[in-house]
Amino acid sequence: MKTLIFSFAATLTLLFSSCMKHANDYEPVMGEALNTWTFKEGSKTYTGVFLVSPVLHTTIQSNNTYTLDMTGIQKGSGQLLTMAISLTDLDFTVKSYKSGISGSDHATSFSYSGSAGSRNAIYSSSNNDPGAVMTYDISHYNPAKNTVTITFSGQVFDASGNLMNISKGKITAHVDRK
Repeated sequence: MKTLIFSFAATLTLLFSSCMKHANDYEPVMGEALNTWTFKEGSKTYTGVFLVSPVLHTTIQSNNTYTLDMTGIQKGSGQLLTMAISLTDLDFTVKSYKSGISGSDHATSFSYSGSAGSRNAIYSSSNNDPGAVMTYDISHYNPAKNTVTITFSGQVFDASGNLMNISKGKITAHVDRK
């Protein structure tokens, strides 16, 4: 009887341990896990992480905005996502911003580049090069934890100057204030 109970217990142990997820098997949901980002262009999905938290510069700029800067890297390829949003306040109370707007003096921009070394844009939307309009929405801000979630979508220029559609963009990150 002891042998039967031991065999049953050993079988259950093996069964449940083989079904367990180990910490090194965990893949975070990009764009939802802290300091991650994701976006789609057509059928391609791009994901990555922020190795350094985005920075909200608390000194007001000459255009009466505060700049939120962020740079993330795509694991494996080394391609970079660089974004800047000219915020109208430090508490994320205004919820929507745009890049690609003609005549704007705001530094709001989106760039997805080949690498830190090349900085050649694969996709870009900037007020300095209007026409590819991208919308950025602050969907959540937690002031106690200083975390923000930003969704984005719209148009970008590709490397050849063609308009491309970006969708399902999402960033969740801790924000450092400087």
